[in-house]
Amino acid sequence: MQIILFAILRFSVINNSTLSAQTAPETINAIRIAEVEQPIQTLSASHDVNNNDLLIVGHDGVVHYWEPISGVRETPFLDLGMNGMNILDFGENPEQGLNGMTLDPGFEENGLVYVIYNGYRPDGTGEIIDERILCFGTVEDHSIVDTSVWYEVLELVQPDQGHNGGQILFGPDNFLYISTGDGGSTGTGVSGGGSNGDDHGTIGNAQSLESLLGKILRIEPHGLEPYTIPKSNPFVGVADVREEIWAYGLRNPWRFCFDSENGDMYIGDVGEVDWEEIHYEAAESEGGLNYGWRLMEGPDCYEPLVDCDPDNETEQPIFAFPHENGLCSVIGGVVYRGENIPSLEGYYIFSDYCGFGDTQFFTLKENENGEWISQALIIDVDGGFIPWTESKSAFGEDNKGEIYLCTRFFVYKLLFDPLFLPVQPGGTEVRFSPNPSGSNSLVKIELEGAGEISRLRVFDSAGRLMRDMYPTESGDNTTFYTNDFPTGVYSVHIDIVGLDDILFGKLVVFGE
Repeated sequence: MQIILFAILRFSVINNSTLSAQTAPETINAIRIAEVEQPIQTLSASHDVNNNDLLIVGHDGVVHYWEPISGVRETPFLDLGMNGMNILDFGENPEQGLNGMTLDPGFEENGLVYVIYNGYRPDGTGEIIDERILCFGTVEDHSIVDTSVWYEVLELVQPDQGHNGGQILFGPDNFLYISTGDGGSTGTGVSGGGSNGDDHGTIGNAQSLESLLGKILRIEPHGLEPYTIPKSNPFVGVADVREEIWAYGLRNPWRFCFDSENGDMYIGDVGEVDWEEIHYEAAESEGGLNYGWRLMEGPDCYEPLVDCDPDNETEQPIFAFPHENGLCSVIGGVVYRGENIPSLEGYYIFSDYCGFGDTQFFTLKENENGEWISQALIIDVDGGFIPWTESKSAFGEDNKGEIYLCTRFFVYKLLFDPLFLPVQPGGTEVRFSPNPSGSNSLVKIELEGAGEISRLRVFDSAGRLMRDMYPTESGDNTTFYTNDFPTGVYSVHIDIVGLDDILFGKLVVFGE
């Protein structure tokens, strides 16, 4: 089953943004690698690029340790939930929980990790609906968090239970960036603006520079000691302003990312009634940008509606989409900088929490004319995504730049574009005989001693699965038939027993 985005979705044109066909991959094939409860983040278990282990962060407070060969380890990396320290709180709102985690830049030496969650401190004190950033130590080999070693880095007092933001990432400057929501008010739901969203104070938390909510914060943590504020923060020395603020005017920036190649920041900000939006901040920015909420929602004035100036000093989103066709809540993504999907290089990939069927995934990239180009994307998984069940929660990337997708119960790894295959391991391409082949031919695979085939899949030029073959009882896994294959170019995906890498090849078929 293929999931196709934007069959009928209306696009917003913002800052010369246009819809352009054939500018990005049409299909990416992905594989399910883990089944866990409420995954909301994946990241590498180490900064070492030779370490392929992953950490899968669960919204329920459990951080799972995943290994490529054995899968999810029985003992979790961290447990904040009911079976652990019993400090996590969900209240009545599904936004409550463990929202993010990151490793200290010196993790290999100091073993420190940072988490952001709703609940008590590990000693049981503190208001339960508050959101906290804690630094934890780990055991000697850094394989498990030592929950007895902790320090509360920052407390965010939440007036309501929703809109927590929740991403924490170290930027290219090694400072810690934190996304915070505006505090949880959802307004009356009246379309067209002015529905009293973020009704905390006269201008709302997101516009108030005396509040840490509705912001991107930037601090310099010191592990188990108090943090300091970078001298280059935009509001250092300004009276009656929180100096931790890097950017403001955000409603609920659930996920943001840094482009690992150039340091640019992308922010997915969840909308109120009408619009979901993506914001962009160049790496050379000095901070202090106002992203508009609650003055603006997407491209429209929100509050006040009378005498609103759309060309005010707020930053307009580079892309926005309306609440149509079941879309409800943008899921910010990542910029692809891996090696396995060359056609995705440099594209920002993101999604929507509620989208399913024909509304799933997006790609976005700036062209040479400074226009942001958006396009539909198919993510093709074995069996398809489960409608109404597999809501998307986050994208992640490992230390090699490869991308992972978290849904309600599963984690997927994006593997390849069937039209643009990655470089073969060792530079040797899988060969077929005959090639070109007829539409009813027996094709032999020439592996040149690569090993025993455990699975073989053949995809057509649109990414559709034409063959899915497991080992045969006879053990003859090196041949397959092209019965009824139309004329075209096909991509062959081969899994080898005991080999993590995937072998790829191209087969040309001429029909009768």
